[in-house]
Amino acid sequence: MAKSGEPTIPERAYQEIKRRLLDGTFKLRQRLDASAISHDLGISVTPVREALVRLAAERFVIGRPAKGFYAMLWTEAQLRELYLWRGLLAQLALEQRGRQAPMPMSQAAYPDLIAALLAALHDASVNPEIVRAADNAEDRLRRARAAETSLWEDVREEAEALAEILADAKVDKAVKAVLAYHSRRAAHARDIRNLAALHDLPANGG
Repeated sequence: MAKSGEPTIPERAYQEIKRRLLDGTFKLRQRLDASAISHDLGISVTPVREALVRLAAERFVIGRPAKGFYAMLWTEAQLRELYLWRGLLAQLALEQRGRQAPMPMSQAAYPDLIAALLAALHDASVNPEIVRAADNAEDRLRRARAAETSLWEDVREEAEALAEILADAKVDKAVKAVLAYHSRRAAHARDIRNLAALHDLPANGG
């Protein structure tokens, strides 16, 4: 039984599997063996399966009949739509809250940097449904954000420029900037997807 304030076993299984999906421990398209994961986590297989079902509903993994669960790799169209959706969610947040407070740029890795920048749009004035959808979209984009750094050398500079606009510009200019930021990525969805998939190939390319 979990102590007060500690996650339950099903929640711990969910959090750990999701962490491994986001940080690349589980590779894109990798089969997620519930028995192996349960053994690794030192818990029964039932909460692991429950976590995988939950992650499938959130579109981090995909379930295949009689084959089990796999870490999801977006199609080109899915990734393009996901980038555009993330931009629209940022637009909705901006329109509800207005300007963003200035945010100091840290030395964090680029995926963490852009996630923090966009999450800062979600203050108490923003509809919680938008916040939940934005958090989900940003997490699902994390592996793509990492691949962006292989496609462009200026992603940090671009994020810093976006931060200045979000803090200093009027809402309409900030919305234009955040939509353009994500449209650039949507236009290169094929390249970003291919780079993410290539990164997760075994060393022998098999």
